[in-house]
Amino acid sequence: MDVPGKETAARPAPVAALPEARGSREPLGIGGESVGHRFEDAPDVDDGFAGWDPFGVFGGGGIRTSEGPPLAPAVDARFADGSDLDVPARLARSLGLDGDLVTELVGNADGRAPVLVIRAWTEAGPHVLSRLLRRFQAAVKEAGLEPSDRPRLLVASRLQDLEADTMGLLDGTVSRPHWWWGVWNHLDTATVVADAIPHAGFGQAHNRMTPTKLIQHALRRETVVQTAGPDLGLAVELAKVWSGRTGDLASALRECCLADDAVAQGSQGRGTPGAAYAPLPENGLREAWSAGLVDSWEGQIRHTPRSGGTELDKLVWQAQNRVLLPLIDDARVGFVELLPRIAVRGVTRLVNTYVRQSLRDANGSSADPASMELGELYDAAVHRDITLTDEQFGRLRTLRRARNKLAHRTPIDDALLQDLLDALSGF
Repeated sequence: MDVPGKETAARPAPVAALPEARGSREPLGIGGESVGHRFEDAPDVDDGFAGWDPFGVFGGGGIRTSEGPPLAPAVDARFADGSDLDVPARLARSLGLDGDLVTELVGNADGRAPVLVIRAWTEAGPHVLSRLLRRFQAAVKEAGLEPSDRPRLLVASRLQDLEADTMGLLDGTVSRPHWWWGVWNHLDTATVVADAIPHAGFGQAHNRMTPTKLIQHALRRETVVQTAGPDLGLAVELAKVWSGRTGDLASALRECCLADDAVAQGSQGRGTPGAAYAPLPENGLREAWSAGLVDSWEGQIRHTPRSGGTELDKLVWQAQNRVLLPLIDDARVGFVELLPRIAVRGVTRLVNTYVRQSLRDANGSSADPASMELGELYDAAVHRDITLTDEQFGRLRTLRRARNKLAHRTPIDDALLQDLLDALSGF
């Protein structure tokens, strides 16, 4: 959502199309464009907003069922000259109501539940909407209407757009806050990064994707995702600026962050245990969250790198873990499959000599060669209990070094990463 700044001229609200009361409907995509599937193909979820008619019941004297969806009347978001800043009066006039907005909506519901949508950041001040919310929920509760019959307000707001005590005074029987907290996840960030970093060499025969390039490409994408976290804008910028070399990541990140002069330093508090799984930001994080500097992402409290103090090594390590560990383990299995041919004194004796006693006890009396780790395979090679070529020994040594670094939460540098890519491409 592109939240506008303070406006100096009248800003009419977008003219929205009213869906047909019955029959098939297509959901709207981003920017109001219809997506390529029908509404009835989606899961049947009762979200409480089915069949609502926000303006037709008042502006047109009943539900409209014409073939073409009618247009809802435009409502000015703000009057520049200050002549009419009272939200209820403005909405009542737009809906064609003669009396008080709240009284008319609640008293004349008649089984119809209009939804009035208000963008709080375009209004005159926090007291206006806070007063409307309190009056509205009190009137709805007093009327004793069933949930399906209640008129509703949908107020999109930042913290500063409402009075400080408004959220605490909401009545849970008729009102419900939804916090934009923990909404983005790994897939959201990965999706925008995939669009910003298309496949290298796509459609170019001379630049065909090799196994090494595929791994580098996957690692570049995942490193951007882990570094940016829920900051989707930063993810796109970093994807375009960063070369893919780990040594260049810090400077690329600084370049992206310095380009945004509007971002201020935010609190680096981690929050209490479980804060990332709560439905709303806790008080200690709320100011930074309101400024767009912190969010809940994949079960973690994540501060955007724009606010400074980023643990970059940890984020790079997380990305490398996600991409490289499965490949390293596949390479380990490749060496294990060679054991019947390269074990000098037989596989059983090899396993009994090098596999840890605790693992042998857990597996029972039978030796399991599949349990041999890279370090144990390397020790067996050093003591000449398995025979490897110089190339195989060098590959095993590289795999062991890379696996040890990742096991100790240390990111792999560019030099070792290149050796690892060469070792992995041999399988």
